[in-house]
Formats: sequence, C-alpha cells, structure tokens
Amino acid sequence: MLMKHRNMGSAIFCLILGLFVLMTGVRLGLKVDLRIGPGFFPFVAGILLAFLSIVLFVQSLTETKTGQQKRSFWSKEHGWVFVFLTLVGIGTYILVLNYLGFLLSTFLLLFFLFTVIGGLKWWKAALSGTIAAAAVYLVFEIWLRANLPRGFFSF
Repeated sequence: MLMKHRNMGSAIFCLILGLFVLMTGVRLGLKVDLRIGPGFFPFVAGILLAFLSIVLFVQSLTETKTGQQKRSFWSKEHGWVFVFLTLVGIGTYILVLNYLGFLLSTFLLLFFLFTVIGGLKWWKAALSGTIAAAAVYLVFEIWLRANLPRGFFSF
C-alpha cells in the first residue's frame, strides 16, 4: 500500500516536471531555419517524461493486491551498488563520448548497463546495445541531421 502511494506521488511530480520541461522547450523554439531548434530535445524529453509518469500513475491505480509484495529497490541487498555503478557508467560515457564517438561509446554504455545492471547474457546485451545505438544514430544523425560526436574512428 505504501509503495502504491509513493509511485502515485512520484508520477504526479514527474508529470509536473515533464510538462514544465515540455513548455520550456516550446518557449526555446522547436525549429530554426528548417533545422532543429534549441527547444526540440527538451520538448521531446518533456513529452516522454509526462507520458511515462501517466503510465506509472495508471499502473499504480490499477495495481491489485497480490500475495507477493514487490520489494523496493533500495531494500534489496546491495541495491545502492547498482545505483553507484550506473552513475559511474554514465560518468564514464560523458568522459569518453568525444574520444570514442557516439556509436561506440553508446554501445559500450548500453552493453555495460544490460550486462552488469540488467543481468542479461553478453550476446543479448551486445545485440540489444547494437540495435539501440544504431537506431538512435539513424534518428539523430541521418534523419534529424544532428552532429553527433564522431570520435577518432570518424563514423
């Protein structure tokens, strides 16, 4: 019951934050001279955050009481280690992004998160990381013509 109320509170907070980010993106401008404007990415992030918070809120409302209680992430043994490893992975990603380029550094981050944090087998993590990095690359580099860091491999 307590977890349900926490999820609903988090969903409401994230919805408000998402709407704020969305409106800020609109104010910054979505398009400039037929190119992506500075507000495009905050606008998309706001939409995603608002949508996901609505999904969480609806899931919390429709959650039925089952015999098996969900355990909070923080109550799991060594849960904080996964948070720390995630932060280290993202920090390392930020540091190596310009040197290794978008594709390679994004693949390595996703591979790390999928294997170490998510517990996937290495081949599933490699396949998922490749597909996700390639999809994001296609959307931003090819379709939206954003200049992503190329790194020393120049691709």
